[in-house]
Amino acid sequence: MNIGLHHFRLVDTIVKEGTLTRAAETLHLTQSALSHQLKELELELEIPIFYRKGKRLELSDHGTRFLNTAEKILSELTSLEADIRHIKDGDTGTLRVTTQCYTAYHWLPRIIKYYKKTSPGMIIHVVSEATYVPLEYLLKGDLDIAIVRNKLDNPRIHYEPIFEDQVYALVSKQHPIAEKKLVTPADFQDQELFIPYNDPASGNVPVVENMLRAHQITPRHIHRIHYTDAIIEMVDANLGIATLADWIVEPYLKTKDIVKIPLPPEVANRTWFAATCKQTPNIRNFLNCLKLHFSDMTMKLPAE
Repeated sequence: MNIGLHHFRLVDTIVKEGTLTRAAETLHLTQSALSHQLKELELELEIPIFYRKGKRLELSDHGTRFLNTAEKILSELTSLEADIRHIKDGDTGTLRVTTQCYTAYHWLPRIIKYYKKTSPGMIIHVVSEATYVPLEYLLKGDLDIAIVRNKLDNPRIHYEPIFEDQVYALVSKQHPIAEKKLVTPADFQDQELFIPYNDPASGNVPVVENMLRAHQITPRHIHRIHYTDAIIEMVDANLGIATLADWIVEPYLKTKDIVKIPLPPEVANRTWFAATCKQTPNIRNFLNCLKLHFSDMTMKLPAE
């Protein structure tokens, strides 16, 4: 059966407008062209859609059935067009994000709340399993934004600087070095060291490990832990020293019996990038919110 979308629009418009003349004007057709399309449809279906009573048109029973289907199809089409328009404009959809190495996302809810003021229909999904190989997920199309500090030289990936951070030593208030103003490499000698897990295959060596190697310092053990909360609990229990970024540790300083201590100046600030493989309005809006949020380490956004 050869029925086109224009046939559904044709019948729907004739019923709404009441006459062929007004329907032709609405559809930007001549009355002759409209009559030809209607005849074409009735020949295809081999049933009458309308009965002619003078100048009036009345739906046949089959025509009523056809109209019901037309209304459903046209309503769905209108809804689809609106959805596509909203997605293109960044109004609806799902945005998949992850942060390299860290599993703490206490900073994210406030960004989402601010972001939803301009994109209320968007859903933010944290792809936690991508945290150790974020750029692989990005290239596979399983991620929209990866917040990373290590780059992969690939022309498909666009990197945009978002913020800088500083790595600190984190110890229990009962730890022997808790009162120090600055941690030196020697303070790590024979200590239990807790650091975020880093995939060895990536070839990216954490800055603290580089520092210790340069000074020929050997901790008792280096524990590479997948979960940020687990690292914090180890330190809170006074089981060793951790090294974490300032933007990650701040909330824990208020609830745990721990302190952060600056590391030597040689452990420079690190730049974090938003890595993307495409630029859409919703991605652009989210990146702008990230930049605003991390514009300083007080992490303040405009009042809600």
